[in-house]
Amino acid sequence: MNNPTCWGACCMQALNNRLILKHQFTTLEGFLSGNGRRCKIPFALVFEENGVYFVETFLEKDFFEDSDFSKRFTLTGVTEKGYKIEIVDITFLQFKHDNCKAKFVCRNYIKLTETKRDLPKNDKKGTEKPIHFLEIEGFNIKFADHTDTKKYWKYGEIDILDVNFDHTTCAIFLQIDGFEENYFQLIFYKAKTGNNILIDFTQRAGYGLLTYKHFKTFRKQFLSFLSLLNGGDVHIRRELTGDYYRIDGSDSEVVYNYSFTEKSNNFTSDYIPINEHHSYSSAIFNQAFRYGLHDFYHNDLKFDLSSIVSSINSAYSTSGIHEAYSILINALEKLCTKYQISIGEFEEYLIDTNLWELSIKKKLLTVLNENKSLIHSDNDKAFDIFKSKIGDINRRKNSTVQKMYDLLQFGCIPINQNVENLITKERHSAVHKGEFGENSSEMIINYQKLDHILRDIILNIIDYRSYRKPLYEYATIDEKKKAYPKKKRETVIHFCSQSIKS
Repeated sequence: MNNPTCWGACCMQALNNRLILKHQFTTLEGFLSGNGRRCKIPFALVFEENGVYFVETFLEKDFFEDSDFSKRFTLTGVTEKGYKIEIVDITFLQFKHDNCKAKFVCRNYIKLTETKRDLPKNDKKGTEKPIHFLEIEGFNIKFADHTDTKKYWKYGEIDILDVNFDHTTCAIFLQIDGFEENYFQLIFYKAKTGNNILIDFTQRAGYGLLTYKHFKTFRKQFLSFLSLLNGGDVHIRRELTGDYYRIDGSDSEVVYNYSFTEKSNNFTSDYIPINEHHSYSSAIFNQAFRYGLHDFYHNDLKFDLSSIVSSINSAYSTSGIHEAYSILINALEKLCTKYQISIGEFEEYLIDTNLWELSIKKKLLTVLNENKSLIHSDNDKAFDIFKSKIGDINRRKNSTVQKMYDLLQFGCIPINQNVENLITKERHSAVHKGEFGENSSEMIINYQKLDHILRDIILNIIDYRSYRKPLYEYATIDEKKKAYPKKKRETVIHFCSQSIKS
């Protein structure tokens, strides 16, 4: 929920109904700290409901201040099972002055670190820890790869076709300043419980070693990239890192458990059909992840593509067509502004100044002078107005319309009459009148056109050339091919530190 008051009310309702809260951890000793203050706590109980974590504890007398309800704190300690626990960004839900009992909700994550197991003997202090697994929520996918199962009965193998598409394997190239390794393998498969997806980074033979520090530098873009392919927002529920892990992805030395209301993306766009058939997802993942994430990351730094993806998904899941269209128009104008900022100074004149001054401008003024008497007979002020306009007509105007043409050209979108109507008519009418069609059918078509153009701009920028499933064609195949020609990609060097085991 975006409304903190509503979320707080829901949290209080959950806390008051202890039957639905699931006890997760007990902290035997620890501290509550924040805003330059620190308080020792005797114990704390951690509960979970619908993906959100709650904390109950008792505070020292005189620690609580009335203004604390608007502040964030961190609780640290040791659990009854010996794990170090750090609960980050907890806020007060309730405080009782008679016994100093406090109730909190976690608005970030709980970090658990195992301390009992001995570290590997070859561990070096200061060595960056790898990321082993991610558990993501809201990602809908038909797996591309299958596991072969052989069955035997009595004396031999049974010749029965038993194909189970249960995972997707792909490689990513991503070069980021400050990190040498740039080539990694990902395996997607279903988590052991629920509908979440586990991403496995542990199969590293012939690939690079992705550290947790490295991953955090592109975590935002990685999630947005998944959300773009998914047609709905994707969230991280758990991150598993440290020196050791369980091969099923259920645990590791260090686990980050994120606190947010469970997301179930049953309503996602299939513009990129990763959830339709294993053959589609196979082609899409191999093409999109190989270089697409690299291009998305670097273009996000310039154009904030993540916010555009979020807007597209938000509009798609919004029931009101007017609200959905407004979200997309704002996203388009934001992307236009970001693009203009990125290019800095642009060419001021539309036509070469020598050609303009020595030829075209002279001819236009000659025609105007030849008709001066006729113009004066109709409107004595018109001649001077037209003459001044001709003098300035070659100078490019930095208007919203021109910004949009610039962006569409950069995003390889064909400029046909259909697209021009969006720029010159529908956008203007939507912004100033709240109208973008004469009837409901036309409004839906215009919404789909805007939705598809925004998606295509991003997909073209990152040079994604696999399946797309539009509901509405705003341009012909030939028009799109002409506007989006094949690009020659520069040769890249894959750096992989993990040797292929024999």
